[in-house]
Amino acid sequence: MKKKYLLQFGTVAGVVTILISLIGCAQTRQTRALNKLERLVLDDDEYHGHAKSNVISSIESIDYERYHEEIVNIIFDSGNLGLMDQLVEYFPDDFRNYIVRGDAYLRNSMMQQLIGILMKSSVTATVNKAKDSYMKALELNNRDIYVLGVLGFIYGNIYKEYDKAEELFNKGLEIAPNNPLLYLALGQMFDRMKEYDIAINYYETILEFTEDEVEKDFEHMNQYYHKLMDSLILILLRKQKKKPEDFLKRIIGESEEKQHYDYRV
Repeated sequence: MKKKYLLQFGTVAGVVTILISLIGCAQTRQTRALNKLERLVLDDDEYHGHAKSNVISSIESIDYERYHEEIVNIIFDSGNLGLMDQLVEYFPDDFRNYIVRGDAYLRNSMMQQLIGILMKSSVTATVNKAKDSYMKALELNNRDIYVLGVLGFIYGNIYKEYDKAEELFNKGLEIAPNNPLLYLALGQMFDRMKEYDIAINYYETILEFTEDEVEKDFEHMNQYYHKLMDSLILILLRKQKKKPEDFLKRIIGESEEKQHYDYRV
């Protein structure tokens, strides 16, 4: 009897060993495929038009869902907008790809403005491509807080279409009513509009949030791996995230000073 059990145990152990080996081999193949993808992206400097690039062919050989984060990181970090376009062309049903593409174009427009290498019309065209990509993502997933926030930023800070920006931010708050960054964005928008009473109300709302809640929201807004939102207003909050109350009180104080000055004038 003992011998029978030992034989059965040995058989099971052998099967488990084989399965572990197969899993290890599969992971090794995927790692090699990702390394190959990275090399192809670095070497890709061609205009492809509608021809499928070697990068896209390489992605199709990888476990797309499991390694999506690694895939988009590699392409986003390359700054190759042509490959970003192909990513949404060949994987059109994944809303995440449109978000990453929008981020890539928005980052590119910021770099253009910073360096001043292109005309204003070129920067505007790049921002418009970012906006269109975000809108497509919202069409596929209309409850994505990240997209609503970034679109609100584009409409409010770049297009100066404040009504549209407010609509987007408020839609985000309907989904996530405790999102401090949306309140901050609304506060800053009304601050720029010199609607100081409304701005202060939004700023004061943020003071009710704990540091943990603010930190959690940073993690949510950075869910798309490459952390585009390290730019924009988040860089200011991140510097002060250990003392959010002091930071926000300072903003309120500055707004009150502006309000007092406007009344005096």
